[in-house]
Amino acid sequence: MTDGEFETEFPEIIGFVGIAADPRTDATETDMSKVFGAAEYVARWPDGYTETLFTGLDPTTNGGWTLNVIEAAQAWRDAGGVIPALSPPTQDEIRSNMPPLTARQFRLGLIRSGRTFAQVETAIAAISDGTERAEAQIEWEYAASFNRMHPLVVSLSTTLGFSPEDVDTLWLNSMSL
Repeated sequence: MTDGEFETEFPEIIGFVGIAADPRTDATETDMSKVFGAAEYVARWPDGYTETLFTGLDPTTNGGWTLNVIEAAQAWRDAGGVIPALSPPTQDEIRSNMPPLTARQFRLGLIRSGRTFAQVETAIAAISDGTERAEAQIEWEYAASFNRMHPLVVSLSTTLGFSPEDVDTLWLNSMSL
């Protein structure tokens, strides 16, 4: 080695777990150097430390350590490893991953959808279980943010006459408020 150079030690790949689905990859692809996605594998470092690692795979930029991962992925695929077909998320998964709204955004969205705070208060007051009613009142008055699938949001939306799609629209429109 010359001055200024350093040696990089890579771990040994001792187990290949699999590939995460990616919309750019056909699940029937057999040449792992053409696969987009994320590889999960177990590696052992020269000092004996073992860990599970993830490496992104991109055929347009594969090089260096990624070539070792592709080689291990190819052996895994050749031994019967299966690239999972990408299944689109369900509506509930999409809703669960919507960003939270601030209390301000949520309240403005309700007002712009034609609902009033009086309607919300009436809906909360109609909750028959005293503990649930008290918790809903606290959430409504003091929550700093609201999640799309929070039980209060789901309950209020039904009581206030929103369909799940209406709430999705309210949510998306309120994000920029």
